[in-house]
Order: sequence, then structure tokens, then C-alpha cells
Amino acid sequence: MSTKRLPVACVVWLAAWGLAASCAPAIRLYVNPEADPTFYRKIAVLPFADMTAASLAGARVTRAFVTELIMTDRFEIIQPEDFTGTLHRMGVFKGQDGTYDPEKLKGVAAQLGVTGILRGAVTEYQTSRTDGGDVPSIAFDAELMDIAAGKVVWRSSISKRGKGRVAFVGTGIRSLGRLTQEACRELVAELRKRSI
Repeated sequence: MSTKRLPVACVVWLAAWGLAASCAPAIRLYVNPEADPTFYRKIAVLPFADMTAASLAGARVTRAFVTELIMTDRFEIIQPEDFTGTLHRMGVFKGQDGTYDPEKLKGVAAQLGVTGILRGAVTEYQTSRTDGGDVPSIAFDAELMDIAAGKVVWRSSISKRGKGRVAFVGTGIRSLGRLTQEACRELVAELRKRSI
């Protein structure tokens, strides 16, 4: 059996496909089968926890994710700064572990007429320098909690990596801000397919 050389176009296509596949987001999503998504119209947002070395990663991802949720026209959203301000006015503060007392949170949510609370955590938010240029990467999780029942409505996570400059593919996402927007858009799109 003789081996034939692949045409250059095929090699280029396979390389481009491999790069695109390696940069595709890894999305995981759990939707509680017992939850009724239509029940969660008015939700409050807690700022996402920042578990990275980056400054303001939690705030940036929270803002981008909430923007994508607003664009679905599905929720009435109490913004993170408004919700945390209400918590502080009512004397509800984070514990030493960075979380709120569930019973106190439930009381505030009931007063505001909120049925769900969105929260999350950013675990990766960085740009790495490689031979191909700067390559951003992001990873975070987000979940919607039924605050009265203390149950998860849905829980999701995404990790996404941008691309450096590759001559035959063109330029990929090299900005951490743009990668954040894309990751939030893709995760919300997946949520819309499955639960909201």
C-alpha cells in the first residue's frame, strides 16, 4: 500500500480545524428537572467571587454575564451593587468564608420579591504570552438558586481560551475583555436552549 501526500490545502484546513476546536468553549450545564424556569422572573445578582490573581475579574465577569442575561429580555434583574447595598442596609454581611447566611439572604429576597439569586465564581482570568502572541483564557461558573427552597435551579461552568496570531488562520480573540463577552454570550445561549 502506497502512502500519498495530503494536498497542502487539506493540511491547512486540518490545522485550522484543530486550532478552532482547541479554542472552543468547554461548557457544562446542569438543569434541575423539578424546577419551573418561568417561576424565576425576578432575580437578584450577587457579585461573582474572584478566585484569581487578577484585579476585578469577578466584577468584570459579573457585569458581562448580567448584560447577556438582560439581552434575553427574560428576567427582571436587581443589579449586584443594588442587591449588596440592600443587604448592607438590612445588616446582612458576608461571613469570614465570603458567603452570606442563607436564612438572612432568604429574608432579604422575600422582602424584595426575588425568587432566585444568581451567583458565581471566576477561577481563571489571564493572558499568557506565547510564540503566537498574547493568548487570553477565562473560566467561571454561575448558578441560579431558588432562595426560598435553597435548591439549585441551574448550575453552569465555562472555560474558554483565545488565540494568538496565526498567519493562515487570521487573528483570533486576543483581548481578555472580548473573550469574556464571548464566553458569557455562549454560556447564556446554551442556558436559553436548555432552561431559561
